[in-house]
Formats: sequence, structure tokens, C-alpha cells
Amino acid sequence: MIQLRKIGEKNFRDILNLCVRDDQKSFVAPNDISLIEAFIAISHHGKAFPFGIYDGDIPVGFCMIGFGADEDWVNAPAVAKDNYNLWRLMIDERYQGKGYGKAAMKRILEFIADKPCGPAAYCWLSYEPENEAAKALYASFGFQETGEWDGDEKIAVLKLEKTCTDIRYVEKADHDFWFTLDRHLSEDAFLYKVEQRMGYILRAESEPIALLRYSLFWDSIPFCNLLYVKETMQRQGYGRSLMEHWESDMKARGYDLVMTSTQTDEEAQHFYRALGYQDCGSLILPFPGYEQPAELIMAKQI
Repeated sequence: MIQLRKIGEKNFRDILNLCVRDDQKSFVAPNDISLIEAFIAISHHGKAFPFGIYDGDIPVGFCMIGFGADEDWVNAPAVAKDNYNLWRLMIDERYQGKGYGKAAMKRILEFIADKPCGPAAYCWLSYEPENEAAKALYASFGFQETGEWDGDEKIAVLKLEKTCTDIRYVEKADHDFWFTLDRHLSEDAFLYKVEQRMGYILRAESEPIALLRYSLFWDSIPFCNLLYVKETMQRQGYGRSLMEHWESDMKARGYDLVMTSTQTDEEAQHFYRALGYQDCGSLILPFPGYEQPAELIMAKQI
């Protein structure tokens, strides 16, 4: 279980000993510098929350969350005012590639959701343009680049004050909305999804904005056939919420493996990989009327 722990006398040396790979050192400041920056911010009436990232009792990384702009911050970005900032995030070189970054991000956003400094419209962060791994991780949580810069780093923001959302099984009354997004399902197949509870609707402020449907591969493995979010509501975390809800539902029904697919020329593959799905092969149909780029098959243990 990943946890964020306050840094104090008993563990600060463990955090100082954490380090990224040599080729990543230009992307993130050493942890001793981060702790000094936290001290300076707090001493100038700012807000800083440095945490060790722990897997059980093992320190695997470090993060620091800020709020607003302290009186000593020269040329602070406009978005810094009255908003949360993921100031620093690093995973030790020994523990990279194990999902700790994604797990830590969930805990960080949960911390911010508790509003330790009061409500805010955004959480923002910045990263070096060359840091593709960081960009992909943050984008998978809904952070979007604004075109602004903090020094030499690109700024990306996540809207925090989202509308109230809920996810439920699709109902017959959802027919008209469903077919505005899903043009591949027949009327009979839609009714089957309703009866078997094999489709979901995500609503924001009671307005449906996204859907997901699945079937059973080999009659035994849940297979997500379609995930779609209204274009104007994309890249705000709704797709992730639907996928995680579906996975939880499948696990509750006794399944331990789920699958999906996407064309190899589509960006969705990066979204699914960020959720933990692994490439399992591809499918090509060399028949008239079925030509398309290879279909990438992906799976995830739950």
C-alpha cells in the first residue's frame, strides 16, 4: 500500500538517500534542494508539504505539494495564485518501472482533494519538454499543457472543481444519448447490454457525458469494446474514472483479468498502458470490407 508520510527526524535521511538515474538528474532537483526550498517557502509565509513516498516501510520516492505563491517567489506563474502545485515528484532509480509513480499520483490528488489549504480551481505542475515519461504520466491523470512556461519548463494544469459525477449501469432511458456516441451497436444489442448490465453511463451534473460497454472474450474474460467520452469533456479524467469503475465491478464479479483493444495508429494505446494494460499481440483482418490498421490487443490483471 503506497502512503505519503511526513518527513521528520526519523526518516529525513532515508529521503535524502533517494536518487533518480543519472540521465534524469536534469529533470528533477535533488531531495535536499527540495527540502531547502520547502523551508524557504514556509519561512516566507508560503505553503509546502514535503512527503516521503512509502511502500509499507520502504521509502521509494519523494513528492512536494505547494499552495499559492510565497512572498519571496519572483515571477511566479499566474496559475500559482490560490491554486495547488505538484512542486516535485521523484521515484528512486531502484523502484522505477513498478507503478509507484502512478500510485503516488493517486495519493497526491487525494491529499489535494481534502483541501488542506482550502478550495482551489486548479492543481498545476511543470516539467522539462524532454521529459516524455513525466508528460505521459501527468496527462493520464488529466493534466493539460496551457502553452505557458515556468522558466524552462512547460506548465500543465488539472481542473479540480469538477462537476459532481456518478457512474451507473446503462438503462433503456439512455437510448438516445447512447446512440449519439455509439454508432456500432444494434438496437437488439443495446437492449442486451441493458438487461445484462454490460454497459455504463458516466454523468456530470446529471448530464450523461461518457459511456463504456464490454463483452466476454472466449465467454470468460471481460473485454472493453468501447470507451467514449464526449469530445468537449475529454482529457479531464472521466475516461480513467469509467475504466477504474468497470475494473472494480469486474473484480467484484470474480474476474481477475480484463482486456481491451485499440488500433495501432490511435493514441488510446498510451492511455491504456498508463492504466496498467500490457500489449498482448495484434490482429489483422485481410478481408474486403474489414481493412484497417492492426488492432492492438491489451490485457490487465486486476
